[in-house]
Amino acid sequence: MYTVLAIDDDKITLGLLEAQLSNLGFSVSTVSSPAKGVEIARSFNPDVILLDLMMPGMDGIGVITLLRRDKMTKDIPVIIISSKHDRENVIDVMRHGVSDYIIKPYDPDRLAAKIKAAVAHRIIRKHEDDENYIEISHRGDLAVIIMKGNPADQGFQADAKKVFNSFFLKQVHGRICVFDLRGIEELTQAGINELLVLLALFAGAKVKIVTGKHYGEIVSMTNIEEKAELFLSFGDLELAMDRR
Repeated sequence: MYTVLAIDDDKITLGLLEAQLSNLGFSVSTVSSPAKGVEIARSFNPDVILLDLMMPGMDGIGVITLLRRDKMTKDIPVIIISSKHDRENVIDVMRHGVSDYIIKPYDPDRLAAKIKAAVAHRIIRKHEDDENYIEISHRGDLAVIIMKGNPADQGFQADAKKVFNSFFLKQVHGRICVFDLRGIEELTQAGINELLVLLALFAGAKVKIVTGKHYGEIVSMTNIEEKAELFLSFGDLELAMDRR
């Protein structure tokens, strides 16, 4: 059973969330105070946090900032639930490292699917002594390529040459390959250029990219959408694949 912490100043919304998700098999705790929510997250360590953006005293971005500064809470997936739906706002919020963004009013089953995807694809941030910039995870029909660090670094590029050898590329030919960029700390033009070089190696595969906070940079700096499908989150990717 997944444990969920919902933080929202609207108690009616919290009651609705608790009822809907409890009926779907989740264990739900709710809190209307953002500051109290941070405290509970630290002691409770839920599987995922559902967070409103517009709250008095401390907004959702302030909550995320505190969560990411604390080693006890920095890896907990956060899903924003908000009525703000303009694309620029969504992209800006994603830059703060949230796992997903869902717009009110929402479908409970869609929210449940996004919670499960966020937990399944939880980011464990790269430690300084972790030398693996690229990791491969095979999940059903998907070959998920998890990237960390900075693609412009020599260490990243050396890892790419080692991992993406002819044998690996032959194995993924014709398969769906997902570039997971959420673990990349900073994405500069040089880093994007390196990603384009790597993308060219996967000409025989069907490439999808989970951008996380880097969506805005990728769209503004490249025409990469012509070569691969872009998704803000794994939840969006999995929902899109379920519809096909």
